[in-house]
Amino acid sequence: MKIVHIHHHYWPVVGGLENVVKALAEEQVKLGHEVHVITSTYGAEDRPRKEVINGVHVHRIKATRLMGYPDLTYPLEHPDVLKDADVVHGHSQNSLFTMKILEHAKKQGVKTAIHFMAVDALNDHPNLVVKLLGSKYSSTMTRRAIKEFDIYMARSLRDKELLMNRYGVRYVHYVPDGVNDELLNMEYLGDWFRKSRNITSDYVLYIGRLHPLKGINYLIRAMKIVSNEIKDSSLIIIGPGDQRPYIDLANRLGIRDKVLFLGYVNDREKIGALDASTALVLPSICNYVEVYSMVISEAWARQKPVIATAVGGIPYRVKNMENGILVPPKDTKALATAIITLLTNKELARKLGARGRENVNSWNQIAKEVLKLYEK
Repeated sequence: MKIVHIHHHYWPVVGGLENVVKALAEEQVKLGHEVHVITSTYGAEDRPRKEVINGVHVHRIKATRLMGYPDLTYPLEHPDVLKDADVVHGHSQNSLFTMKILEHAKKQGVKTAIHFMAVDALNDHPNLVVKLLGSKYSSTMTRRAIKEFDIYMARSLRDKELLMNRYGVRYVHYVPDGVNDELLNMEYLGDWFRKSRNITSDYVLYIGRLHPLKGINYLIRAMKIVSNEIKDSSLIIIGPGDQRPYIDLANRLGIRDKVLFLGYVNDREKIGALDASTALVLPSICNYVEVYSMVISEAWARQKPVIATAVGGIPYRVKNMENGILVPPKDTKALATAIITLLTNKELARKLGARGRENVNSWNQIAKEVLKLYEK
């Protein structure tokens, strides 16, 4: 089968959806299929326009970007690879790039699939302009995708529910993200991580972008409460972004020695950090930034519980006191209480993490499921 994936970014651009497209495409190559990716040159200006990466044929085309928003990337050309494809699989109806390429493929009579994400997720965005204009754009693109394309997939149960109940779509296939087999099978790396970073205290872990909507300031404030209760405790923060406002906050609260910023780390160190942690904490404050949250799957793959706010797709996956703990967004005291609960009850943390692992799929399983949908 000849499969073409579409998204406005691809490797070397690193991000949640970028990683998903790369993992799915490469897994389909392993299953014996001819796989192509159409993407823009944004973020990869130093790479060839055409190249093969781990068996995936990458086509980078000229595009323009409106107002600097990645989702408003507009393609300026269409590769010939679309003509004889068996299926063209677009990722995110919010991506103008994805939608325009899919529409072009549809006009040529090619079977099209759209992977929905962040359906109506801007309705609680704190920026009023983004909330109003972004929500209108998002709902328009969702309706357009429903009208135009052949196969509907949703990355989260939240999106599937909205598509069926709000937009009246009868058949939406829930196809979540998977994890690499390496993450499921790699040996325990917690001791190695602690030794390499000279860490002796119990800690909770944040992994993700350093962005205001991720609620990191609430997490740091919660750690002030935690440190008053448990002296030998700390917070480790992994991810790209500007650390300065959060370092300043930790200094003002007098807990700078309790918060360790590691920035971007490689996969081995991330796994080690998860292994040595008590729990993963996701304190996000709005729906838009938590569509599926791949890092939840990564934590569960290493049998770690998740403490998270009830936003976006999180409450569809994290079940309170079953595989993690749910707290309201922006609630510093509730967040601190949840952290203290798991730091002081390691047996509960172990049980919640073990139950979480039962909800994790490998990329091999996901790729096979997607191929069945193509063939239907």
